Parts: sequence; C-alpha cells; structure tokens
Amino acid sequence: MAGARHPGKKKAAPSAVDELRREAEERLDRLSADAVDAASPVPEDIAAVVHDLRVHQIELEMQNQELRRAQLELQASREKYFELFDLAPVGYLTLSDESIVRDANLTAARLLGVERQQLVEKPFTAFIFAPDQDVYYRHQRKLEQTGEPQACELRLRRVGGEAGGEAEVGAEAAPGHFWAHLESRPQRATDNETLSSWVTFTDVDAQVAAADEIRRLNAELEKRVVTRTAELVAVTKELEAFAYSASHDLRAPLRAIDGFSAMVMEDAADALGPEDVRHLERVRAAAQRMGCLIDDLLGLSRVARRDLYRERIDVSALAREVADELLAEHEARVVEVVIAPDMAADADPRLVRVILHNLLDNAWKFTAKHEAARVEVGVTDADGERALFVRDDGAGFDPDYAEHLFGAFQRMHTAEEFEGDGIGLAMVQRLVNRHGGTAWAESQVEQGATFFFTLPSEK
Repeated sequence: MAGARHPGKKKAAPSAVDELRREAEERLDRLSADAVDAASPVPEDIAAVVHDLRVHQIELEMQNQELRRAQLELQASREKYFELFDLAPVGYLTLSDESIVRDANLTAARLLGVERQQLVEKPFTAFIFAPDQDVYYRHQRKLEQTGEPQACELRLRRVGGEAGGEAEVGAEAAPGHFWAHLESRPQRATDNETLSSWVTFTDVDAQVAAADEIRRLNAELEKRVVTRTAELVAVTKELEAFAYSASHDLRAPLRAIDGFSAMVMEDAADALGPEDVRHLERVRAAAQRMGCLIDDLLGLSRVARRDLYRERIDVSALAREVADELLAEHEARVVEVVIAPDMAADADPRLVRVILHNLLDNAWKFTAKHEAARVEVGVTDADGERALFVRDDGAGFDPDYAEHLFGAFQRMHTAEEFEGDGIGLAMVQRLVNRHGGTAWAESQVEQGATFFFTLPSEK
C-alpha cells in the first residue's frame, strides 16, 4: 500500500536506506511515545502515512546537517587554498585567450607593484616591458600552436618603481622593470576551442645580473689570457735568443781555455811539476764541465719547447728498449730489471722515452755501489689516479729534501759520490707537466727510491 502511494520514489542503496530509516524510526518512536493518545484510535492507513512523513522529515533534517557540515569543510578548504594561493612565493595569474588577467594572487600584485583589483581584468601585456613584447607574443603563439607548457624570460614593469607610479611611503624605490622567468600552461574551455592559460612568474633579476657578471668576467679573462699569451710568446723568443747566444758565445772561450791548457801541458811538460799538471787538469775539467752544463741547459730548453703529439703508446715496450740500452752500455753491472706488462698511455712517445731514460739512468747510477741491483718499472694507484713508477734499491735520499729534487742543478749527493749535473729530474718534471701530469718521489737513505709520474689522457 505504501508502495502504491509513492510510485515515483527512487530507492537508494539498501544498506544506506536501511540505516537511515532505522535511525529515523528510533527517533520517531522516542518522540511519539508521549505524543500519541492511546485513547484516540487512528485508522491504520492514516497512521502509516503519518509515520512515513515523519521518517522523511527526519531524513531531510539529517541530510541538512550533513550538507551544512560539508559546506563548512568546503569553506575551510577554500580558505586554506586561497591562503596558499595568495602567499605562494611565485606570482600566479589566470589569463583569458586574449591575455586578460582573470585572477591573480597577492604575490603577483606585489611583484608588479599594484593592488590586486588594479591587476584583474587588465591586459597582461600592459605589464610587459615594451622591448620584450615580441618575446611574449612568440611565447603565446607557441603555446597556442603546441598546446604544451612553455617558458621564457622577459622583463616585466614594476609600476610602483616607475616615474609617477604609486609607492608606499617610506619604501625604497623599486626599479622600473625586472627580469622574470615566465611559465604558461594551457587550459581549454568546455567548448574545447577557447584557450586560457595558467601563468606563473618569478623575479630572476639577481640570477640574470649574476649571469651578466660572469659573462663580463669571462670576456675580461679571455682578454687577459690573450695578453699574457702574447707576453709569454715574447719572453720565450727572448729566451730562445739568449740560449742561441749562450750556445755560441760561451762555447768559444771555453774551447780556448780547454785548448790552451792542453797545449801548455803538452809543450811545457818538462818544465811543469806534478802540482802544476794537476792544476791544469782541473782547469780543463772545469771548462769541459761548463760545456756539458751549457749543453744540458740547451737540451732542457729544447725539450720543454717541443710540440706535443699524443698517441696510444706501449710504455712497457719503451721501458724495455731503454733498459736494454743501459744493460748493453754497462755490461759489467749485474742489474735485475722487472717491467710490468701491458702498460699503456696516451702520450708523446718521444717525450715519454726521455722521461724513462732519465729515471732508469738515475736508477743505474744510484745502484752503482751495489754488487747486484734491482730496478722495477710498474704501475700503481695513487689516490684514485693511475701512476707509473720506476723503483730501485740504491742509495736513496733524505725525504726531508724531496721538494728540491726536481729543481735544475739540485743534487742530493756530491759529484764525488755520484756523477751528474742535476738536470735529468728537472727535465722529467717539465715533460710530465707538459702532459698535464705530476711527478713525485719517495725514498729513505740506503733503502732505494721510487719515482712516480702520471700521464693523464687529454680532455
């Protein structure tokens, strides 16, 4: 019967309806317990209708309570959203298809130096610095053509900083415009034709100024490099001229000293005593040593100026060639040579050969007082970098003086102990430096020495 009286009623999900009806009936029972007069009989059908009406009334009241609670929650969410929207660290704008500002947050208004109501319904192009209008038009055209997010950098007008613009009393004067990073995202309307956009922008004045300063410093640095390079070329030419002069002008008097001393020793041999002969021999030896020093200096200068041609080289094979030459030159020596296999590097083979020759020759020299010697050429890891080394078990040196080891004419031993002129290690360091590497040594007196060097690949 009830179903006949409500033919148009739409049923909700059974579980929700049953629960709602149960709560409503419980409330109705409590309300009608005192209100219904037991002595006044009510027809059964009328009582059922009244009962249903009261249930529906209570259902509506409960639904209204739920609706009011949902409205309060929605209002709180909206307030929270707008608080986040307004206080965001970037400017937010909603633009129409004609770039009219439909909405803006407080940050956008602050960056542009206006009140929010002065920004809304205004064309966004009015706030773009005139020389950058074309940048924005190209940005918008690309946004419309691709329908994908776009970004650009342009200058925006800061109204409060312009001549005649309004600014807060006591506030520092703002510049008339600032660099901004602009990002736009397309928003299609329901008709799928009208295109609006969601725009964010940030003040990047400081970043742009820093980039300009870096470019200025780089240009200045390049200019200085060109100037210093020209100065270095001039100094190098002067050194070459001096070396040429030294090689010719100094050799003549040295040859004369050596030659005339030999003539005196030969022509006046009967008149000279043993002490006189020793003095003349020392003069000749000094002249000859001076000639050798000049040759070494010129050789050091030439090697340092040679062009560098890198290629993949077999360091093990080069070390073996040099070692074989030294073994043949010093046949009477007993030297065990150990060379690690498959050592390779990207370097100039001629210069690397000079490096190995100087280091191995040193090893031969400083093991000369040992009946049997051991020389090793190998590779190791030095703080994550691949380093080659030459190790011997010879005289070694005091590690406190290691910093002077690679200087020209710097010697750890006297000429009476070990012959040499102190040029070899200076040449090693210069050639290693030419390859962009480093050279160093480790040693203890009478415990041998190890010379390390790196040959990094060209970057």
